[in-house]
Amino acid sequence: MEFTSLSLRTAPGRRDELVDYYGSVGILEASGALAAQVLIPADEPDTVVVTALWADAGAYTAWQNSPRRQEYALAMEQFFDSADGISTRSFRVAQHHAAQ
Repeated sequence: MEFTSLSLRTAPGRRDELVDYYGSVGILEASGALAAQVLIPADEPDTVVVTALWADAGAYTAWQNSPRRQEYALAMEQFFDSADGISTRSFRVAQHHAAQ
């Protein structure tokens, strides 16, 4: 499995609009991830963190190359004043536990 973390620092005051956009267009559902969350850090008022768990690196790569993802990315440009506020990290899952 693969785990990704996407940190998005919005233009001042635009965080909630970005969160609303994610939900209104169904980005998490469209991604194909096994599980995904939109997180709001308590100590960073203009930051959103999106995490996702993928079946494997290929599933994540497929999402990265998806034309639909590209459409979402273009539409989200309005929420940022710089590309410097966007960073992604990818992790190979060494161990995993899911409560039943």
